[in-house]
Amino acid sequence: MRQSNDSDWNKFEKAVQYLRGNGESLYFRDVIKASTGKKLLPFNKNSLVVMDSVESWITNNLSLLSNKVYKNYKGRANELGNEVEKILRIGLNEIKNLKCDKPILSSGKKQSSGYPDILIESGNVKIYADIKTFQTKTIDSKLRSFFYEPTNKSKIHFDAPHCIIGFETRSLGGENKSPFKIINFKIIDLYKLKVKLKAEFNAGNSIIYKLSKPS
Repeated sequence: MRQSNDSDWNKFEKAVQYLRGNGESLYFRDVIKASTGKKLLPFNKNSLVVMDSVESWITNNLSLLSNKVYKNYKGRANELGNEVEKILRIGLNEIKNLKCDKPILSSGKKQSSGYPDILIESGNVKIYADIKTFQTKTIDSKLRSFFYEPTNKSKIHFDAPHCIIGFETRSLGGENKSPFKIINFKIIDLYKLKVKLKAEFNAGNSIIYKLSKPS
């Protein structure tokens, strides 16, 4: 990079230096703006009305969600969110004048994997949401439970509020295994979320062991 374009190298060097010193104090909204060109907006009157409808639906159908997860999901806790997202997406489409679907990649393909999981739409209001699950005993854990990877295949194409819909679960199978019951949920506004960056440069064995010995 340095040999071909000194300007690009200088930008890269400054970026690494900045992240080395500020990687633990970045607002997620700034990360989204830098990586997608779109704004992560605060909720306003109109978007709050939509989220009230979403919250009401979940509250009224929490037992239904829990029973479906209990009967249908066979696996460990780390994949449970995928099952909950599928059930929730279908359910939210029952709300009048609301549409909930997988976000669309720049290629036009719908995709739920990767951030965010779903796009909620009602009239001109658009809201991105990520679906998470957590167990009561892990709510204060400092281990990573949320991540975002900037790519050239972004699913974020609108200025919009972002949120997490987190479902509190209880493992009845022991050792974080199914069956699970959903016992509560939280809706979290991501506008004030601060994120940490773990910068990493890596190489695989296929590259490392093709190099020559010291000479």
